[in-house]
Amino acid sequence: MVRGAAALILACASGAFARPSTSPLPTWAEFVGDWEGKLRWSGCTTDGEPAATLAVDATNGAIAIDLSGAAPGLGPIALVDDNGGLAGTDADLTVHITRPPRVDGLELAIDLDSGCAVRATLHRESVGIAACDRLAAWSRVESRCTKLKRPALENPARLARQRAKWRKVSDDDRAELADQCDGRAAKVEAELAEAGCAPKPAAR
Repeated sequence: MVRGAAALILACASGAFARPSTSPLPTWAEFVGDWEGKLRWSGCTTDGEPAATLAVDATNGAIAIDLSGAAPGLGPIALVDDNGGLAGTDADLTVHITRPPRVDGLELAIDLDSGCAVRATLHRESVGIAACDRLAAWSRVESRCTKLKRPALENPARLARQRAKWRKVSDDDRAELADQCDGRAAKVEAELAEAGCAPKPAAR
């Protein structure tokens, strides 16, 4: 079932993530990260890996998912907005990823014209505070943006040390920490949008 997937990194064609007004609008920060979980294969002549870690990354205004961990011959697939999620195609392969409301995970669907399909619910590392997870994701995008005209707002090494401490904070401190992370994340997102490394927040 496996066939070569070209490594495409293309600019995202749309900065908007359309979703009903009653649901929060997802941003790239909801998708960026290393996602791991079990893969369910069906209709394939040869199954790929039973479990994998798949990276979703944004580089200079382009976002892609790397499927190389799923099976030999697969690789990065460029993604564009797809009605609240992200989708990409390469030859006979189509991939969709979504972040369902109130579900702490990434839903992955890979389909080939042959009828082979892969489904998975994947998870990324979390400190248990959504705003702080978003900050980590935006920091990751920032680290791959070469268009910045000023020094980066977040230091990945320092943020990693902070995240180790955040996992241990008391329930009483979580609300304050969430507000701090939210503010920092908003600044990084705005900086990246201005540099052309992320969609403009106003477009969501």
